[in-house]
Amino acid sequence: MTLTPTAPATPEAPFQAPATTTNGSGNTVTSGPLDGRPVGRAMIPARAYTGQAEFDAEQQSIFSSGWVWAGFAHWVANPGDVKPLTVGGSPLLMIRGEDGELRVFHNSCRHRGMALTEEPIQVTQRIQCAYHCWSYHLDGSLAVAPYFKRERRTNPDKDIQAQLSLLPVVSEVWAGMVFVNLAADPSDPDRRSLADLVAPLQQRWSHIDFDRIHLAQERDFDIDANWKLVVENFLDWYHLPFIHPQVGSVAASLDIDDVVMERDIVGGCYPRGAAGKAKKTEQQLPWLGDVPEAMLERQDIFCVFPNALLFLEADWFQVIGFDPIAPDHTVEHMAIFVDRAAANEDFGPAIKRLCEVLYEVNEQDMPILHKLQTGRRSPGSDRTYLVPQWDQVTAFFQQRVAEKAGY
Repeated sequence: MTLTPTAPATPEAPFQAPATTTNGSGNTVTSGPLDGRPVGRAMIPARAYTGQAEFDAEQQSIFSSGWVWAGFAHWVANPGDVKPLTVGGSPLLMIRGEDGELRVFHNSCRHRGMALTEEPIQVTQRIQCAYHCWSYHLDGSLAVAPYFKRERRTNPDKDIQAQLSLLPVVSEVWAGMVFVNLAADPSDPDRRSLADLVAPLQQRWSHIDFDRIHLAQERDFDIDANWKLVVENFLDWYHLPFIHPQVGSVAASLDIDDVVMERDIVGGCYPRGAAGKAKKTEQQLPWLGDVPEAMLERQDIFCVFPNALLFLEADWFQVIGFDPIAPDHTVEHMAIFVDRAAANEDFGPAIKRLCEVLYEVNEQDMPILHKLQTGRRSPGSDRTYLVPQWDQVTAFFQQRVAEKAGY
């Protein structure tokens, strides 16, 4: 799907790309928030990783204030599929309509506010509230409110009924992912579109046909760590040779360029990553589109702030979207996509092996995240030191958190 950007109603100050240098290994290192920063002064206080008040405030200031990853389009693949979600502490419903459109609504009946469902369901034509049997069409409009006037076969007058649809949430789909914006007004045509947010990535990945992606496998990970640590670990290149031996030699695993595309899109690129690291499969999978030869070895790793973690190679695309549950609890939803040409039994063993390797890498981070969370209970965590040569990308993420949350 190609999204058409629209002008944001209240744009932030233009983003200024940071200066970069080339280190002795030939890799790009960005300047950033760590330049000239005193040693031993953390950018985000330790309490932001452990405190309930801070967690609750972030749900509003970060997860309810702009575009946020909410789920995958394949969760509601067929008309009548209904999937409950929680974003920014708000219960939502993702629904596939009879017209094939994916819509998101507040999960609250317009009569007494009861959640319509807390489990994924498949319905025919309507979704019904169990309290007084008000039912809604799959486009959110109110269908029936039985005994509305205390008589059989009575419904609200048309003008009232038209005002009692499920309340919509601004949502869009890109690259198999569903994003929502709880702060946007669905009736505002000038609101910032998702295309505006992902435009730098869409341009960088213009050779990829995301309409062709096919779900290979997906898996959830229950993590006993704060959501910010999940992102920071994902953006930490320094730990790779020490924690993930399967990524190859130290030289290959550290051959990465910092890439800061926008204030909400930060990450890195292994220009030769697919060649320099250990092979994940013996069988070559089909490319995800018309991939230029110069990009066949490239690995891109990006965070779309705040909670979409993307990993792209020429023949597979990994997404980790996550839900912050509590100050020390995060649930990751990891999905691995390949080209639809690989969706046959001939590629079954290669896909199985690819997914095993990617799951293994993620599992290796679990004890690290646990210990990082444990360490945040120490006052010493307020005196940590991010290294400018390694951690500017993480610092850009932390700076964005601090700006939004007021740390």
